Amino acid sequence: MKIQLIGYQPDLDPTQPGTLVDCAAIIPSIKGLKGAPSPVTTTTSTALAAACRGAFVGIKLDGSARVFAGTGVRLYEASGASWTDRTRAGVYALSSVQRWRFAQFGDTTLAVGSTAAGDIIQQSSSGAFADIATSPRAEVIEVVKNFAIVFNTIDGTLGTRPDAWWCSGINDITAWTPSIATQSATGQLRGGAGPIRGAKRFGDQIVAYKENAMFLGQYVGQPEIWRWTLVPGAQGALSNEAIVNIGTDAIPRHFFMGNDDFYIFDGSRTQPVGLPVKSTVFGLLNRANVTACAMAHDAVNGIVYCYYPVTGTVNPDKCVVYNYRTDKWGRDDRTIEAAFEYISPSLTYADLGTYYLTYADFPNSPYGTFALSSAVQFPGIFNTSHVLQTLTGVAGTGTITLGDMGDDRAWVTLSSVKPRYLRAPTSAQMTNYYRENIGDSLTTDQTVSQSSEKRFDAMRAARWHRVQLQFTGDVELNTLDADVITEGAY
Repeated sequence: MKIQLIGYQPDLDPTQPGTLVDCAAIIPSIKGLKGAPSPVTTTTSTALAAACRGAFVGIKLDGSARVFAGTGVRLYEASGASWTDRTRAGVYALSSVQRWRFAQFGDTTLAVGSTAAGDIIQQSSSGAFADIATSPRAEVIEVVKNFAIVFNTIDGTLGTRPDAWWCSGINDITAWTPSIATQSATGQLRGGAGPIRGAKRFGDQIVAYKENAMFLGQYVGQPEIWRWTLVPGAQGALSNEAIVNIGTDAIPRHFFMGNDDFYIFDGSRTQPVGLPVKSTVFGLLNRANVTACAMAHDAVNGIVYCYYPVTGTVNPDKCVVYNYRTDKWGRDDRTIEAAFEYISPSLTYADLGTYYLTYADFPNSPYGTFALSSAVQFPGIFNTSHVLQTLTGVAGTGTITLGDMGDDRAWVTLSSVKPRYLRAPTSAQMTNYYRENIGDSLTTDQTVSQSSEKRFDAMRAARWHRVQLQFTGDVELNTLDADVITEGAY
């Protein structure tokens, strides 16, 4: 019996061939499923002074990169193996739920997060950050069409406006007084309840997200400056960190975690894609801490790691993994403080073994283009020791648990299972389970190691069988050949 593996689907029919009812440290690849890369500490190996509350890599006009991370009171820049304090004169005061958000405007990195008195927009072209005088306080920032745009603002004239947007002057991040001449402008996004949670560039447009509403912003020039259109539907994003651009500048697409599902937005409509996992994820989600949800994007492999907190946790500690090229899911739980797109501006030959284990792992690019690339992007996280890591290491131990194989009205004998490995693990073992009726409790049978022929041998007769395979080391597979024989109806 050939079984094509179709990914982690805990919410769907467990008797559908190829369904994984459970898995751990297994993610979907283009060819099938593979072991999740383990975290690798970057060259910046020193821990932050406190928990990371946001991170960013800014690429300057000359192609050089600056790596930033923030705590509740300070901003830091990576410098070799350590972090250099880039806090302005005077510390910041993020609340317990606020996070640093960054954007790059030419050679200048911008940062917002705290809306405490005096914590206005920060800027740094080199060295420490400094206040941008006359700018508002804000919780979200993005750069598009030669404007810096902030959201969820506070200022001395208009007050606290959780649904507000505010753009700088065109080509001028120091101009924040609304003016037709400079094209600095502000307004409010009516529709949907609650504050603006996030915003991301969408080609030469921008999308602002509340928890249950989305607004597409388009630059229209004087006197209106920016025109905002409410996107049909009641979808929105839980946090700014739970929105990822999975498209290109020419064909932008956002993937985001909403209030009840995962969605893809193509500029005209939102498409739900989380059916196989959404009941499990949103059933566990800590609703009191949804703004902690975060994503790490592996653009090379078309994968998004979706981290979320469960009941009773502050940091995200669960993770489902979506491959948007194959529309399949996996799982790779770990507790993190922050997730972001980490960019290494250049690679040496010594780096290749860390980031790419085999030639097959290199990006699928025309000959010569990868070597000329000025920046290579990896999924980055901060662990609970406040250390910066990339998800690029050798896989550790992973498991897949298949759904039920059998028949409601017949005895079925399971005698062996042979995976079709595209990359064989260092070692593997199988545990088989059985029951007489779907819905009965499973009985654990035996655990066997993989034979020299890369096969697992077992012998059990029952109506329904379920197997769990455990792998150690890098593994990739797409099919299982299960030797099952129906003994006859009864």
